[in-house]
Amino acid sequence: IFSGMVLEMIGDIPDAEMKPPENVVFVCKLNPITQDEDLDIIFGRFGPCSSEIIRDRKTGDSLNYAFIEFETQEAAEAAYEKMNNVII
Repeated sequence: IFSGMVLEMIGDIPDAEMKPPENVVFVCKLNPITQDEDLDIIFGRFGPCSSEIIRDRKTGDSLNYAFIEFETQEAAEAAYEKMNNVII
């Protein structure tokens, strides 16, 4: 909970008790050359999804993490189970 309060204080989230959507998967340690389209192909086998690599606002360079939003919670859970600790 402490980290949630810090995020609320710096304005990253509106409320420390806020929970992430159940249909979104967080992906980290991405290769800097990975593109959104690559993640759409990799994670699309679990169901329709859209990927968003988080980029530096000034340079546009990848920050090496992304969020994958699936149409259903079940697809997100399947992707998490199969892709957890997989190197992309």
